[in-house]
Amino acid sequence: MNIRQLLSGGISLKTQKTGWPEDGPLGPAFRELSKTTTAGQYGSNHGQGDGKSPAISPVGADLARIYANRKLRVLFVDTGGSGVAPWRGLIILDANYRGEGQVRSPATIGMVAHELTHLLQREFNQPYYWPAGGLNPFLGRRWIGDSTNYMEVIAYLVGWTVEYDFTLARRSYSLISPEQQASDDHVLAKIRDRLAKFTGPDVHNTSRKVVDLFPENPIYRRNFQVESRYPDRRIPPGTWHSWLRQMGFSRSAVDHIMVLAARGQP
Repeated sequence: MNIRQLLSGGISLKTQKTGWPEDGPLGPAFRELSKTTTAGQYGSNHGQGDGKSPAISPVGADLARIYANRKLRVLFVDTGGSGVAPWRGLIILDANYRGEGQVRSPATIGMVAHELTHLLQREFNQPYYWPAGGLNPFLGRRWIGDSTNYMEVIAYLVGWTVEYDFTLARRSYSLISPEQQASDDHVLAKIRDRLAKFTGPDVHNTSRKVVDLFPENPIYRRNFQVESRYPDRRIPPGTWHSWLRQMGFSRSAVDHIMVLAARGQP
């Protein structure tokens, strides 16, 4: 990426304060993630839920709850549409994700959820399994922004599920064309299959699964090369759902992912 392209959309670094105020850089995303549905109607419930209206996305609502007591920095810059969480407390999003751009579709909401999950992983600050991403001179790994493909698997489980839930909810609160409905059906089936694939029993082949799905991503390819040298592939002991629970996700959110995965074809 050249400098002219990098600067084309402008650069802004902002802080999202605790309580996720709506005028913060991720205010729109947290507003959407916390929304609830009542009798099939799409509505907003600012906060942790009223005990009556179920969240549109149990996983997304958990993210909003978890980040209500956290502060983070958001850098908006022209990334070509991608996002990254290079180290603790910072995520980088494309310039088009400013304001309402971050919630323009279920996919964009899911991508923000993906990067927020990476920040929770960075907080473990365990250099081998859960690197914080800061300066860590270690031969054979990235000295800054180190990550693992297992971290990607966990983040994709969260991001895809959020995208699934908001795609499904769109049918209940808006009129969509038959073409859009067919497209949504394809997206929903694809996400269920991916969840089934990434929650499968072959944990030690996880790194390759990420590369197979995203063969053009240089970071994933590099991670795979590094992780192939280790017997455990830099995959921590324990199940994916146990790690989500340690990050603060509820049992109902984890169960929701498991139900969707069980409906997919790996």
